[in-house]
Amino acid sequence: MDHILLTPGPTPLPPSVYKVMAEPLLHHRTSEFGAVFQRVIDDLKLVYRTKNEVLMMTASGTGAMESAVVNLLTPGDKTLVQETGAFGERFTKILKAYGLSPVVVAETWGHAADLQKLRDALKANPGLKAVFFQHTDTSTGVVNDLKALAAAVHEVQPDALVVVDAISGLAAEELETDLWNLDVVLTGSQKGLMAPPGLAFAAVNERSWKACDAARLPRFHLDWRTIRKSLPKKETPWTPAVTIVTAQAESLRLIREEGIENVWKRTAELAAYTRAEVQKLGLTLFAKDPADILTGVNLPPDVDGKKLIKDIREQDHISIAGGQLHLEGKIVRIAHMGYIKKADVDAGLKALAKRLAPTHA
Repeated sequence: MDHILLTPGPTPLPPSVYKVMAEPLLHHRTSEFGAVFQRVIDDLKLVYRTKNEVLMMTASGTGAMESAVVNLLTPGDKTLVQETGAFGERFTKILKAYGLSPVVVAETWGHAADLQKLRDALKANPGLKAVFFQHTDTSTGVVNDLKALAAAVHEVQPDALVVVDAISGLAAEELETDLWNLDVVLTGSQKGLMAPPGLAFAAVNERSWKACDAARLPRFHLDWRTIRKSLPKKETPWTPAVTIVTAQAESLRLIREEGIENVWKRTAELAAYTRAEVQKLGLTLFAKDPADILTGVNLPPDVDGKKLIKDIREQDHISIAGGQLHLEGKIVRIAHMGYIKKADVDAGLKALAKRLAPTHA
């Protein structure tokens, strides 16, 4: 029986992506690999909606986040993180690991970033080097208004860099890197980009390159300067995850053929359908500002969320994510990004309803 993935990453892979992963391995210092590498970079620019350089790293999404910290900052730099869930908190943890003390604007989980709170924090903390946001947060299922948030930063503190974690949002939710003046946008291969985990990417504009040249935090494997030097050679400085690069090239081909606006529309429609069906089951949504990447669902207080997810996985062969940190066992998260289909969501909802029916009888 096929296993259905309704998790926020990794997400399911299209059949043609599996097919290219079974092809003979390429050596990464050849023209053949160089052609695949260049297709990935060029197509990612279309997805990012940017003319800026895009960097490829063999890393998790967290590696992309860490790369932004070490390549943009110097000990003593002032930073701000607007936390809208577990992954905003991760930015804070990374900054602290490198000896920095970020200003934190913490939002209640389930709520998007508050524009007025950001403005107040920007005015109260002059001289910020960078402000860190999430595009979407998979722990809570919220989406942030990046256009408005970035505009506020550029208005109040025009020298501060806008750094965005779009690891789950890219290729699922609307995102305009250049039009919204986003300085650095980070992502990973395993969510909306429909490839296996293992690749991280950063779209970096010219303002950020100047900061990168001046930054003094330690870096080596994730040094953007070294990665940038390899771009003209159509390769990475270190051995890449070759098979995942070929997979990413194929999934991006599919996205390019569909058109990124159509991807956004398809994802939004499936999200709206899922939210409506969940509420028909008598359940409530966790997020007050819901994203299109996934739907967070509050469980009845008498339901053991961890057992529920385990039973669905083992008995129905469907993986649904549970809550993170203090939400563990209290919510479930049903993803609908990337290659997830309506039939997959229906199967997940059916499995959920079957186990919750006695609770509502």
